[in-house]
Amino acid sequence: MARSPTQADVAKLAGVSRSTVSFVLNNRRGRAISITEKTRQKVLEAAQQLGYAPNALARSLRSGQSYTVGVLIPNLYNPHYLELLEGIEQELADHSYHLALVVTNFDPERERSCLQSLFQQRLDGLILMPTFWDLLSDEVRLLSDRGRPMVFLPDEGSGVDWVAPDIRGGAEMLMEHLLALGHCRIGFINGAVRPKLTQTRHAVYCEKLVAAGVPCDESLICDCGPTMQDGYQAATKLLSSSRPPTAIWAINDLLAVGALRAIHARGLRVPEDVALAGFDGTALAAQLYPPLTTIRSPARLMGRRAVQILLRRIEDPKCKPMQTLFETELIVRRSTVPAKA
Repeated sequence: MARSPTQADVAKLAGVSRSTVSFVLNNRRGRAISITEKTRQKVLEAAQQLGYAPNALARSLRSGQSYTVGVLIPNLYNPHYLELLEGIEQELADHSYHLALVVTNFDPERERSCLQSLFQQRLDGLILMPTFWDLLSDEVRLLSDRGRPMVFLPDEGSGVDWVAPDIRGGAEMLMEHLLALGHCRIGFINGAVRPKLTQTRHAVYCEKLVAAGVPCDESLICDCGPTMQDGYQAATKLLSSSRPPTAIWAINDLLAVGALRAIHARGLRVPEDVALAGFDGTALAAQLYPPLTTIRSPARLMGRRAVQILLRRIEDPKCKPMQTLFETELIVRRSTVPAKA
């Protein structure tokens, strides 16, 4: 039986060193070796010509790494989280890493057990989207003390690595858009497991109303849970008021879907009777009828950036904290029109 080709065979065919082959085939990025695109292509073509396939176990044993990253997300039904996860998985795959996923389902004890599970596994690093982070200080300290590289989505402070969208900027754009259309009675569906998760959007909602000379009417703010059904119930409550809103802003696209269903259930139309807007800019928003005005945060790019930061941290544990704030964008679609005179 013919032996399988090795990295040494690839190096000989490509006319490069064995270490260069290792760097190219493992998608490593570092200062130790500078590799041109021409050299990278020569190595890849040689590997393809020889039919070289890396042995994952041997790779792990040689390097002492697992080439696996743990990812903690809150749930699998919000498309925003799925798009973040897609970006994470794509970037990990581009660097020949694997993903170990845990889902917390917005449960503090489940989040605690998921963190403990990630800690016990042989993982090179973690990408975390926590809901109850401030309640899990012992687990966080344990991970930090053991030197486990971590990247947070979103911002979790100045001393750690994180990736986040510009929520304040996006919220300001959306409120300015609705106010410019002449809407003064704007319903706010504030659906979250914990108020601290939405405090920026809530603050901007009130600030922009007051700045426009419109009182912040607490009866137009409906706190609820994070599901589509919660959005439906919140919108139903707002529309049942003696003075219902002329526009509704749901703090994410998933809640806006529930609100859209509630508006239709009352025999009303979007946007003719009630304007409607969401947040996150998921692919789902463009497929609704009418298509939803929203704030787009580049979830897939954010996921990719989180992986890039994590791999840099793995490579250089002592580098300064890396933080990326992504710009958000107002996407105006047919769900928002000027208020009736």
